[in-house]
Amino acid sequence: MPKEAIVLAANYGYVTAAETTLKSLFYHTPRVTVYLVNEDIPAEWFRNINHHLAGTGSRLVDLKIDLARLATGKTTWPHINQYSYVKIHAPQLLTAARIIYLDCDLIVRHSLWPLVHFDLQGQPVGMAHEINSPSFNSGVLLIDRARWQAAELTEQCIDFFSHHEDEINNGDQTVLNRVCEGQLQPLPATFNNQVGMEKEAFYRGWPVFDHFLVADAVIDHYTTADKPWQLLSVGRGRAQWWKYHNLEWQMIGNHLRLSAPASTKPQLLLYTAWAELNRLEDVIKCLPDWQFEIATPVLMNFELKRLSAYPNVNLHESILPVALQRLIETSRAMLDLTLIQRDDQVQAQFLATGKPVLALARDGYQNEPAQFFASPAALAAYVRTLAEEE
Repeated sequence: MPKEAIVLAANYGYVTAAETTLKSLFYHTPRVTVYLVNEDIPAEWFRNINHHLAGTGSRLVDLKIDLARLATGKTTWPHINQYSYVKIHAPQLLTAARIIYLDCDLIVRHSLWPLVHFDLQGQPVGMAHEINSPSFNSGVLLIDRARWQAAELTEQCIDFFSHHEDEINNGDQTVLNRVCEGQLQPLPATFNNQVGMEKEAFYRGWPVFDHFLVADAVIDHYTTADKPWQLLSVGRGRAQWWKYHNLEWQMIGNHLRLSAPASTKPQLLLYTAWAELNRLEDVIKCLPDWQFEIATPVLMNFELKRLSAYPNVNLHESILPVALQRLIETSRAMLDLTLIQRDDQVQAQFLATGKPVLALARDGYQNEPAQFFASPAALAAYVRTLAEEE
């Protein structure tokens, strides 16, 4: 089980909507593992998708469950079924430290990795506010599994919908808002841009609807019963939904391969403003099957440039923030081999992903968050175990 996981839930009757969400998600989010909770979607459907994703670092997992064995509560809208309650069971179904739950009536427009690493400020769950309401929308959840489990939120949700059915006026969303009160970290609207509320906003006489929306959101969510895959729909975003629906899986796989680094080797990141480094070449030689991504905020001198002679080294001179963030997302570990001065800010960014920083021991050098090793060979032996965890 990876450290981060994305989970959706649907039955075969909703597979068209789910597949469109998945296409948009995989197209924009590299090296991601997605779980689709279901009880009746054929294995051939999953095999076809994973065939086209092969070699991209992404995969779709067929997570079969017997919905009748999961405790579920009252649903209050015709377009919502019992699968909406799978989200409260996600921390029991998956062991990933960070879990994103997504409804199947949304489109992903940018990478989800910033959402995966969003700071929950110590809370077990993050949700975005419902438009023009103090309550939170449950169509996108970010779950810190350890904190969720410690607070026993699944058990509390089951207890609530088992004993307070008459208080549930919006299905699982009512349950989560009531149970998680005081334990919720608000997510920015960009992670749950509720474009589907347009018809509802008009009939309720809300102010100008555009004031509630994010112009270039990470996720557009087609809330309410006005769905873009219906024969006719009122709200905006219909053309966008059909664009992703009509994408072929082969095109998505090709896009991911073209936009990925040329090497498919697992990556190690080294970020430095200095060429003086502690036994870097020895480490490179010990790990020929790993790709070293060496990035600097400044121009490189010859001592670093000559490392390009190694086939498992990529150099990134005067790296831009967006490219550095991409390397942080895709690298398995970060190396601290500095002899002069490390960049604590970039190290903190990397540690926030939950992945390790590795260093070689030397007299007088300290870096409290890092794991230290006595030799390049010892460091390399540990690095190899990271590949085995996948």
